[in-house]
Amino acid sequence: MRRTKQDALRTREMILDAAETLFYEQGVASTTLTHIANAAGLTRGAIYWHFPNKLELFRAMHERAKLPQEEFFRERPLEERPSLEDLFEHTMAALHRLQTDERMRKVLTIFLFRCEYVGEMEEALTRRNEADEAMRRAVAGIFEKACREGKLKAGWCSAIAANIYFCAVAGIISEWLRTPGAFDLEDTGRSMIRTILGGCACSSFEPPAPGQTAARAALPGSELGSGGE
Repeated sequence: MRRTKQDALRTREMILDAAETLFYEQGVASTTLTHIANAAGLTRGAIYWHFPNKLELFRAMHERAKLPQEEFFRERPLEERPSLEDLFEHTMAALHRLQTDERMRKVLTIFLFRCEYVGEMEEALTRRNEADEAMRRAVAGIFEKACREGKLKAGWCSAIAANIYFCAVAGIISEWLRTPGAFDLEDTGRSMIRTILGGCACSSFEPPAPGQTAARAALPGSELGSGGE
């Protein structure tokens, strides 16, 4: 029986689903292509027909569920440098998407806690680092713009403010993934971000109230950590 393109795509998705589950449950290093084939109900040959090795499979899994950093400013080109208010709303949208998107949560957990970036998997770290750097530059640009417009309090350096913001957001996401159910990501994140921005921004700055950001919680498209559904 001749395989159709639709059959091939369905098989590919079965492989990626199995890999995602096993990587999440037992780690990348402990998962072999044979494990993935068995979990998907396929042969190793079927795996190799789609993916030459585990690294390429890992990359494809990543493609289905992008990291929050990769589409953090999907609505606007980075060079437009949104305001601090926009930064607040974009961050809350990212936290909302992470909290409600199971695939995004799983893949980010795999990236942060289930993968040792050594050997063949070392290359997988490159894209994550590139995404982090792009987000760092975007956040730094926003604080630089705020500084030029006189929106930061005296004594605040835009670079330091940007680093504090980036590290705080990255930290709360990491802690939330590490301790599932320990706290509400959106509620805690909202208070944390308001505290940071309120501390470094002039008194005229006032982040939107929770009700205002809730209506804009989902970014356009299906990929800010899209579930790829």
